[in-house]
Amino acid sequence: MSATTTAPFPRLQLAAVTTVLALVLVAAATARFTGFATSQVSPRSITATTDITFTDMADGSVTIRNAASGRIVTSIPARAGGFIRSTMRVLATERLHAGIGQAQPFRLIQLQNGTFELSDPATGQTLDLVAFGPTNEAEFANIFFASEAQK
Repeated sequence: MSATTTAPFPRLQLAAVTTVLALVLVAAATARFTGFATSQVSPRSITATTDITFTDMADGSVTIRNAASGRIVTSIPARAGGFIRSTMRVLATERLHAGIGQAQPFRLIQLQNGTFELSDPATGQTLDLVAFGPTNEAEFANIFFASEAQK
């Protein structure tokens, strides 16, 4: 038989952990109910926008058009533009799950700080493109500048 010793219950550590958790909950509740958490976020300042549509072509390429004029902004050849294709596939899938068609254009937004967002007005989803790195953001920036953005 093995002998087991019973250590006393660590009441001091339990009290310390309970106190810390209570303080965190009080701080979070205070920030939430006083509006502190939302008052620190500055509103985004939009510099310019452009509405664009994406069309899959029979040869595997994707045509991007200015939604207002219908002018072709650029065409992405088959097996190229992986980031743009995957980003648009995610947004199109969201529309499909919501039962929304592809008629409404997507909105490419340039913010005052020079970064870009891609918004889907149909679903309300917005992607902050700077989060994907400068190279990927630049792919959408090129589309933005080629599309006659509206200021």
